[in-house]
Amino acid sequence: MQDGCGRTIDYLRLSVTDRCNYRCQYCMPETGVEKRAHADILSLEELAEIAAAAVACGVKKIRLTGGEPLVRRGLVDLCRMLRAIPGVEELCLTTNGSLLPKLAAPLRDAGLDRLNISLDTLRVERFAAMTRLGTLRDVLDGIKAAEAAGFHDLKFDTVLIGGFNDDEIGDFVDLSREHPWEMRFIELMPMGPCASWDKSCFLPGSTVLERVPELTPIEAQGVARRYKLPGAKGTVGLISPVSHDFCGDCRRIRVTSDGKLKGCLHSREELSLRGLHGEALVNAFRQGILQKPQRHHLAERRSDTPRNMNQIGG
Repeated sequence: MQDGCGRTIDYLRLSVTDRCNYRCQYCMPETGVEKRAHADILSLEELAEIAAAAVACGVKKIRLTGGEPLVRRGLVDLCRMLRAIPGVEELCLTTNGSLLPKLAAPLRDAGLDRLNISLDTLRVERFAAMTRLGTLRDVLDGIKAAEAAGFHDLKFDTVLIGGFNDDEIGDFVDLSREHPWEMRFIELMPMGPCASWDKSCFLPGSTVLERVPELTPIEAQGVARRYKLPGAKGTVGLISPVSHDFCGDCRRIRVTSDGKLKGCLHSREELSLRGLHGEALVNAFRQGILQKPQRHHLAERRSDTPRNMNQIGG
């Protein structure tokens, strides 16, 4: 299905929880999120029904997000339910990786195709400071478990933050030399807790090319401009939502863990899906897709959404 701007929408980012076992400084308040009643969050059955309605509208790829999706009870069962929907061609998940030692193999067996692992620093003390609750060792163990379970060509998402991890750009890029991974740098977006941070924290993706000039461009993939070091096994991706506005090519639609359809991460507009079934649910999806905003306005101002990233789905 096409939206009102003629973009084909075939990618659903489905949030399964707003909770997380980390408290990353740019994403969540230090005290965590306000605990919600169990009934306020979509059940596994509701999530599967919503996904099926999205597929009826042309969605082919589903990515499970959070918060941290691996803290959601029943996640493996949900993967089996989503994989059973005719028309789902790719089932992916974004995680901080800390719980993968126990869950990587069950998730693979349940039909999960791909993993993105968030990793903002390779330094132990910085990792603890940024996440407030996490340890780098847990994530490294999770990476090993993911590869042992059969998840190949892993993608790593690094939020580029001036004065925090920009001196590690070369270290992240070097990981692509010996591993068939895609090391992706994502521009910090002015939303949630970091919206009021100093401008020096917000670096353009081009900083990576300036620091590592030997990177050679290759074919793009989705919203990521991609590059490669000579002779490297892996690749490097740049995702630049602020400096290199890719709204014209956006093919995503989002559903929050409390059942709100969002056409854009940065929009205030939301459409409630809870309580809808059958054709009414499909029609709501159609309406949401048709009303998808043309673009965000991050180049001019902070994000318009009143929600933090964990409340929408990263």
